Amino acid sequence: MGTWDTPMDPSVYGFVDIDMSASLKFLESYQQEQDVKISPMLLIAKAVAICLQERPEINGMIRFKRIYLRKHTRLFFQVNVPGDGNDKTKKANLSGCCIDDAETMSLKELHDAIQAAIGVVRRGEDKELNRGLAVMKLMPWSWAKFYIKFVSFLIYGLNLNLKIFGFPKDPFGSVMITNIGSLGIDSALAPLCAYTRTPLLLTTGAVVDKPWVVDGEVKVRPVMNIGVTFDHRLIDGVHAAAIGKRFKQIFNNPEQYF
Repeated sequence: MGTWDTPMDPSVYGFVDIDMSASLKFLESYQQEQDVKISPMLLIAKAVAICLQERPEINGMIRFKRIYLRKHTRLFFQVNVPGDGNDKTKKANLSGCCIDDAETMSLKELHDAIQAAIGVVRRGEDKELNRGLAVMKLMPWSWAKFYIKFVSFLIYGLNLNLKIFGFPKDPFGSVMITNIGSLGIDSALAPLCAYTRTPLLLTTGAVVDKPWVVDGEVKVRPVMNIGVTFDHRLIDGVHAAAIGKRFKQIFNNPEQYF
């Protein structure tokens, strides 16, 4: 309720279906070789990091109606923080963590980095996040909207470093990724949050069997649906089409890219 005003929204929404046949075979072999369990969502994260590296013109943000490009790729992952049924003060919450330069990491390195970051958030050991939440708990709910917008303006509008006050530098990164497949959902679209200044959001669904046309024949293939939301002020249809095509190339040839 503290996030959106009357709709004046530049978001564009769409879906991309990915045939995961080759990637799942690759993933099974890779997991046995590396002795690690990796979700298909991780492949999406790696693929989008590659795309952002190849198209740096969309790895940016809007500040005072001008485009500013980031120097590095920064992925933000939504983290579901379970509540404590025995402690009413510890309610279930949705948080997140960021990973930098994922395009330079192997799948195992990316997996380890994400798991370590998620563990810190779920254990309540993120000191910066805890400071920020502590301030939110002390203020009336009616102030939340103005507080969020003010902090966003300081961090993104003025490009200030507020770590001392509990706010990390660029807290939401180049792209936000949320794994709805872990909740058993096949497909969904999510809205961009204005205060994050993140121009691209991906929702990765569960891998499900679907009819798929292969060489003129209908076959059953494991398919992952990706919901895509992007800011049309920074990303247009040409970029979206190019990234969609690149995704399919990557997932049809996983050994080459992963």
